[in-house]
This record gives sequence, C-alpha cells and structure tokens, in this order.
Amino acid sequence: MIDVDNQPGFNLQRWFQTFTFNLISRAIGAVVRSVLFIVGDIFLIFVMLFGSLGLLIWCLVPFISLGVYWRFKKSPSNYLARLLKDAKKVGFPKVLSESEFGEFFFKHTGINLGELSIDESVGMGVNSFWELCERLIAEGVFSESVLMEKGLTTSDLLFCSLWWDRQQTSEYEFPEELLLARPGLGLELLYGYTPKLNQYSVDLGLPQPFAKHLIGRGEIVNRMERTMNADNSVVLTGEPGVGKKTVVYEFALKASSGQLGHEMAYKRVLEFDYNFLLSETVDLNQKKAEFSRVLAEAAGAGNVILVMRDLHRFTNSSVEGLDFTDVLETYLEKRELKIIAITTGSDYERFLSRNLKLRKFFEIVEVKAPTREEAWEIVIEAAMRWERERKIVITVQAIKAVIEGSERYITETPFPEKALELLDAVVMKLEEAGMGEVIEKELVMSVLSEKTGVSLERLSESEKEKLSNLEEIIHERLVNQEEAVKMIAKILRGKSVGVIDSKRPLGSFLFLGPTGVGKTETAKVLARVYFGSEKTILRFDMAEYAGSEGLERLIGVSASAQPGVMTTAIRKKPASLLLLDEIEKAPGSVFNLFLSLLDEGIITDAFDRQINCQHLFVIATSNAGAEFIRQKVSEGVKGEELQKALINFVLTEKIFSPEFLNRFDGVIVYEPLQEVHLVEIAKLLLLELVSNMKLKNIMVEFEDEFARLVAQLGYDPGFGARPMRRLIELELGDLLGRALLSGEIVGGDRIKLVAGKEGQKFGWEKM
Repeated sequence: MIDVDNQPGFNLQRWFQTFTFNLISRAIGAVVRSVLFIVGDIFLIFVMLFGSLGLLIWCLVPFISLGVYWRFKKSPSNYLARLLKDAKKVGFPKVLSESEFGEFFFKHTGINLGELSIDESVGMGVNSFWELCERLIAEGVFSESVLMEKGLTTSDLLFCSLWWDRQQTSEYEFPEELLLARPGLGLELLYGYTPKLNQYSVDLGLPQPFAKHLIGRGEIVNRMERTMNADNSVVLTGEPGVGKKTVVYEFALKASSGQLGHEMAYKRVLEFDYNFLLSETVDLNQKKAEFSRVLAEAAGAGNVILVMRDLHRFTNSSVEGLDFTDVLETYLEKRELKIIAITTGSDYERFLSRNLKLRKFFEIVEVKAPTREEAWEIVIEAAMRWERERKIVITVQAIKAVIEGSERYITETPFPEKALELLDAVVMKLEEAGMGEVIEKELVMSVLSEKTGVSLERLSESEKEKLSNLEEIIHERLVNQEEAVKMIAKILRGKSVGVIDSKRPLGSFLFLGPTGVGKTETAKVLARVYFGSEKTILRFDMAEYAGSEGLERLIGVSASAQPGVMTTAIRKKPASLLLLDEIEKAPGSVFNLFLSLLDEGIITDAFDRQINCQHLFVIATSNAGAEFIRQKVSEGVKGEELQKALINFVLTEKIFSPEFLNRFDGVIVYEPLQEVHLVEIAKLLLLELVSNMKLKNIMVEFEDEFARLVAQLGYDPGFGARPMRRLIELELGDLLGRALLSGEIVGGDRIKLVAGKEGQKFGWEKM
C-alpha cells in the first residue's frame, strides 16, 4: 500500500520511498512471473512428452500382454474348453486326435484317439487331461486288447496325461525363480556379517536348474524344519544317490523364499567347504582357530544354517587323523548354531553314532527312495527336458521300462538316481547310434542289458530254438545225467520267456554224487550254453570258508571296510552262474546266508547293501553220501527211488537241513558212471584234442577202440572220470608235443591215434 502525501511541495524522501518500493515490487513480480512461466513450460513439455509416452504404452499394452494371454490360453483347462467348443462341429474324437494333445498322446503311447468311440459329454466339467483320461478309462474307451498290444496299462495312460498337463503347465506358468520372494533390505540388516564364512561356503538357497529332483520331498523338509525349530540339528542319512543333497536344496529354496515357518523363514543355508581343514600346510591349532572363527560367524549371524557333508571326516581321528569334536560341541551347546549333516547310514553307525559328544545334538532323518508314483513324476520331468533339448520323443513304454528295469536290475544305486542315469544312457545311445528320434522300450532294454549283462531284449529266433532244444544242446557236451538236464531245461524255458516271474534266482540246484561224475562239468556246460562263456562262472569252494570267519570273507567286514569276495563278485556280474563246490563243508552262518539267497533272491552285505541275486543260476555240489550212492546202485536202485533214498540219508545224518534242501528248485542225484558213459566222455575229451590240433593245421583221427582204451586207463572208481582228462593232457599231450618238437609231425600232416607199443600207453601213425 502507498500512503498519499497531503503535504504541499516536493518531498524527496517520500519520492525515494515510492520509487524504490515500485522498483522492488516490479522486480519481484517479474521474477515470479518468469519462474511461473518457465515452470509452466516445463510442466507442459513434461505432460506432452510423458502423456504421449503413456498413450503409446496404453496402445501397446494389448501387444505387451499378448504373451501372458497366450500363457493363460495354454492352461489345460482353457485348452480343453476350446476343444469341447470345436467338438460340436466335427465331433469330439476327431478334434481330440487332431489336437496337440492327441498328437502327443499318439506319439508317446501309439494309441490314436480318433479311432476310439468317445462321447462329447465325457469332457464336460473336467479341468485337466488327467481328469479327462480318468473319465475315458472309467467309460471303458480303451479296450484291454489294445492296451495289451501296446504293452500299456491304464496307469500308464494316466501318467501320459499327467505328462502333457505338466508340460502345458510349465509353458503357461511363470518361472518359479521370478515368483520367489526375497527378504527385504531391512531384514538383512538385522543379521551379522559373515566375511570369513563366505570364503568357505556356497549359498544353496538359489533356484536350482533341476526342479525334477525336488518331487515328493515335502514331508522330509517339514520334519527337518520341526527338528530345527526345537533347537536341534539334523543328520540326513541314506544311500548315495537317494537324494539327500536334493532334500537340502529344497529346504534351502523354501527357507530363502520365506515358504517355511516364522523360525526358518529367510534363513541362509550355506554348504560348508571343509577342505581347508584337511590341508597339511596348516598345523592343527591354526585349523581349530580358523574353524572356530567360521562357526562363531555362523552362530553370531542369527540367520545361517550350515550344511556339512561327511561330518565324520573331521570328527573322527581314525578317518583323516583329525578330530574337531570339541570345537563343534562348544557352539552346538549354546543352541545358536544349526547344522544339517549329510552321511550314509553305514557311516553314521560306524562313526557318528559312537561320538556321544555330538550325537545328542543331532536328530536322524532318513531319506528313503521315492515311491513308484514319485519316480514316474521325476523321470517324466527328465524326459520333458530331454525332449525339449534334443527334439526327440520318449514313449511311455520306454519310461515304464526305465523305471521297472532300473528298479529290478540295478541294485547298487537307489531311486531316483538309477532311473535318471539309465534314461540319460538311453538318450546318449540314441544319438551315438543315429537310431532316429523316437526312444522305444527295446532301446531301453538293450542299454539295460549292456549295463547289467542280463539278456533282456526280445528273444531272437535262434535263441528260441536254443531254448526249445536245450536238452540236446547240453547233451552235446555232457554225458548221461538225464534228470539234471531235464530239470535245468524246464526252469530255463519258463523263466526266459516270462512264464515264471519269480524273485528267486534264475535256477537253483543241488547236485549230489561221487566225484568225477559230471557235477561241475554240468555247471560249465550250462554257463557256455546259456550265458555264452565259462567266464560267467563265479566259483567258490566252501572248504575254503569252513572257518568261523567264512561268512565275513564272503560278505565283508564293515569295521575294517573290507568288501566281501562273493558279494563283490555278484555285484560286478549279476547275470552269472554261482557255483558252490563242496557245499556240505560250509559253516552254519554261511548256510543261513544261502537260505536268504535261494528263497528271496537277495542277500545283504556287511555294509547293509542289498545284493540282487535274481539273475544268478545257482548250482551247489556235494560229495555227501557218495558211498551210499555206490551201495544203492550196486543193489540195483536207480532214478527217483535212488534220489529219495539219498535225501533221506543226508537228512538222517544231518548233513543238510530240510529247509535248506527245500530252497532248491531241484536236488539231483548223479549216479556212478557206467562203461558206456565213460567211452562217451572219452570221445568228448578226444574231440577237444582234435580241435586244438586242427588249429595247428594237423588233422587227428581216432576210432572207438581207442576211446575205449582211454576210458579204461583213465577211470578211477574213487575219482570217476576226472583222471581221464589228466591222462589225455599228460600222456597224449606229451606224446604229440614231442613229435611236434622233433619235426616228426608238421603242419598239413594227417595222423591217427592208436594203442601204444613196447610199454607205451598210446601211439600215433601217419595216414
């Protein structure tokens, strides 16, 4: 406001006040207006720029969200709804067979849904193809004959539908790692820093690339959480490959993403690398000090759970020469440090269970192999990955063969590892051999045969002929013993073609009879005929295991980590002929072992590992009752009557127990050899000599009289026909060897074996 001057005349002071006031007010006004103008222009430019950008974004939103829309459209329920809508025009079977699901179903099972009678109402109200398949099965759409022809069951069809649903779900759902929550920055600041621990650890809470392994482990994770909520640590036990580390991965993933309860939410699960403790460059006191600093950081941080593999390596001086039990005990007693130890059941019993100072802080959680249903899901996840990466098709029949084959024939590795390893090997063989883009059941069985040595592929015509004429083939190399050969052939035919599906060994026989009558020779012939070579014979003389330590030598000693000779041999060659000579000399503990082997097809070694014996052919031989047999034969007793008499004799004399004899498929009595049998054996042995000489381009012949001479000179009532082989090897071998060395016989000669002259047993003459 400006005051009005009523006084007359010029007032310089008043004029100056008015002038300066107007000048300042106008300057302020100018500045304010300029600022408002500039701000307004900037705001206008901002509105125009970002308004246009917003308009552009608004226009692009439908296109940007198109991927999300298509993900949503690919969900099984929406996809199925579209098929039902299209089915009204051309029919449900046709639409279903021509859909992506129909093509997938046909490729993986061989069943064309378009050829089936399917009513449209079956698909009403279902939200997944698993549910649709369930309804189709309930309606009887899949005939039993079709399923049998394709080698499928209704469960296999359900798993195929589950496979498709899971594949579609993985395509429309966002990756799990994008959805996992992480703790806020404020929460992280509540905990202590761990610079030393970070040097010796790896964070397991990051998303892992093998989600397939995380199937079916929820109950174990929940138990681990309950245990640690009670201020205890956990020791996970289980066989190598059963998935102990996988369980830890799942626990770590759930902890880091806040999916566990309040106590375990957002915990850091760190795997401790203890290799620096095993270094020889640092003395023990320095190692303990460094280890203590690491544990102090882990305990003081407040949010760390340590994972330690093979805890016994640095808590038992007998393993690595180190024992840090006192350091661990110090921090575990305060209940501030949580540890997840990973070990095998045998290592826990041998080392950790005896460490009373540590055992009280740990609760055992056993990790068992997944169920059959979980194994299906795990293998399906792996198959999805292989199909996506290699552009191949793995049929349901092949998946079924992987699961059943690995479960039955691979015993050293537990589920799921053995099934996944087998599937990987099948995929590799498909690529290496260039066998197309489809993995069928036959390829799986071929790879499984290579891994185990068990013949699992479909029988060829030559193999069928061999099994049909097995008696004649065996008799080409074995003289007499009709009963033994007949029973062996019957068992092999039944089990080879799948008529008999027993968990017991392939065949088991007890051969009783005098020495030298062909018991061991029968085993050799069987190995050559059925398994292809005598190298498949696992031979054990029970006289060598008659002592008190016999069982330990056969199955091993856990205390000294000494493997068993027999269990190791069977694990390496599961498809073999197990020959147990002089079985009557085995101690009682070994007899009990064989009772389990013969009855269940499984034995357990000293390390609690189960050894699969279902693909063995077991032959036990014994000379028990040899004199009794000779006496009865001299009295004219033969055949079944002789067998019954001998069994009663060995039971009465308590040589074998009734339960032991009953475990065998057959008890065969070998009768003493007659003259006609000896001549036949002599001919077989001489023919072996003829074959060997033929390799040197020397033709050798002999007549029946010469065979009779060999039989006469080589037979010993006490040793049977066994001396006959020694006679041929020593006498005839020496005779022909001298002639070859002197040059009397050379390549291209043709000679005839004859009786000797002037005190010689044998002779020869050129033809």
